[in-house]
Amino acid sequence: MSDESWTADAALNQLKEAMGNKGMTVDEMFAALDGDSDGKINGPELHKGILEHLGDLLSPGQISDIIVALDANSDNRIDLTELRSALSEEA
Repeated sequence: MSDESWTADAALNQLKEAMGNKGMTVDEMFAALDGDSDGKINGPELHKGILEHLGDLLSPGQISDIIVALDANSDNRIDLTELRSALSEEA
């Protein structure tokens, strides 16, 4: 994903598409991204997960933008409820 066309929404759409292509539920995607299984996805975990599942190497600023876009409770991490909300069909 080039910087010129990059947006947090585009990254989320790609993650949603990858989830569908792999037949993963939101819960399964969350588990795959939550590297230390603490119930929260932090920046490094999101960076690694996007690289593994999408093949995109995003900058720290881009990762931060995604976290800010999803982080409803302002703890600088993404929990399962926040990811479900972002990746739901209605979103």
